[in-house]
Amino acid sequence: MTGYANTKRSARSEEGVALIVAITTVAILAVMLADMHETTGTAFAVSSAQRDALQAEYMAKSATNLTRLLIAKEPEVRRFVDPLYRAATGRPAPQLPVWDFANEILSPFCTPEDQRGTLMELGIEFGDTEGFDDLPGECQVRVVSENGKINVNDPLFLDGEPARNSVANQLFSLTGGYLPESPYDALFSREDESGTLTTRIDLIAAVIDWWDRDIQRTDFDPGAGQTRTGGTGTEDDAIYQMRDDPYRNKNAPFDSIQELRLVRGFTDDFWATFVEPIPNDPESRIMTIYASGLVNVNEAAPQILLGRVCSYAPETTLCTDPLEGLKFTQLLTTVKQLIPIPLFSQPTDFINFIEGRGSPRELYGMLVGFLGEDSELLFAPIVVPEEQREALARSFATGAQIFTIEATGLVGRSQIRIESVVNFHERWVPPPPNTGRMPGLGVFHYYRVN
Repeated sequence: MTGYANTKRSARSEEGVALIVAITTVAILAVMLADMHETTGTAFAVSSAQRDALQAEYMAKSATNLTRLLIAKEPEVRRFVDPLYRAATGRPAPQLPVWDFANEILSPFCTPEDQRGTLMELGIEFGDTEGFDDLPGECQVRVVSENGKINVNDPLFLDGEPARNSVANQLFSLTGGYLPESPYDALFSREDESGTLTTRIDLIAAVIDWWDRDIQRTDFDPGAGQTRTGGTGTEDDAIYQMRDDPYRNKNAPFDSIQELRLVRGFTDDFWATFVEPIPNDPESRIMTIYASGLVNVNEAAPQILLGRVCSYAPETTLCTDPLEGLKFTQLLTTVKQLIPIPLFSQPTDFINFIEGRGSPRELYGMLVGFLGEDSELLFAPIVVPEEQREALARSFATGAQIFTIEATGLVGRSQIRIESVVNFHERWVPPPPNTGRMPGLGVFHYYRVN
């Protein structure tokens, strides 16, 4: 009996051990299964996110390239509109800003199939289309002309003293240098966070010394409207050397708009006033580093046009009387809002406008007829000095050749934005020793994927 009892007790003990082993095994398997499930789920989520990001990037690339094609086709659109424009104004049609409507024009290529109801109601039929029936997401595009802004970079088609004079005069005028009492004086009369006081002349010298290729300091004489180099010695890098991450003048053109923040005087206050009043909005920018140096009279904001005029004719009332300058900017702003078409066929049309010349079909004549000759809303016409008139006309353009294109692709939760600057200027040539001419879809000055 004793042996039987021991045997039975041993069997029960073995059963207990087996149960513990089984429970432990199941627990281990459960942990492994949970880990495998988590790993597999994570890998699937990562793969899906990468797939969506790749598709979103290509949606953005497609939007960028379609926008380039749209801009390249503008002359064909203009030929269709030209008879109507001539009938209304008596002048040939200037370049049409088709890029302002790029997002709407390209929406069939960027809109998922289940969101095309509104477009089909407008008569756009997708039955015979191929290649974009099952879009994985959508894309959005925004285009801004860089030729409507003040260029502070080395101008593409100016060299030496003419290039320095162009930038210096525009910057001095834009910052209110020709006004007896400028609202911007406070920006140049207080020290920045590093204890440095930067005057208008210091700012102009710092900008030009950053991109010109010599090591001589640039001096600017506002009265003469001329710059010279070497008068006060070499460029002063001491301010940059005292910063937490010291550096020197680049002595080469700017590569991006953000590079301006490295230049003396470009404080947060100055940036918000003159460079980008609305953060991350290229349309609000007043300055650029991409333009050729010519200002598009049909695209530029009135204050930019006023700054360019004052850089050539600083003694006129538009430049010396703040009230007249305000009338000019407010009147032209209102006209552009009410008449969303290009107003000037050639630069001389704009000069005739500020001088109050032209027939009743010209812009100033129409405003006089509508508001009355004695209206307080009208600015007093100026007289551009004859020796400056031709130079002022050459500093303007009525077409845009350089564009910032922001294309965004959206797929699932992924959003990819491509920022690019594309040059369509026919005078562009590749850097030596290369040869060639401007491609039909332009060349990239800047390209970044965010």
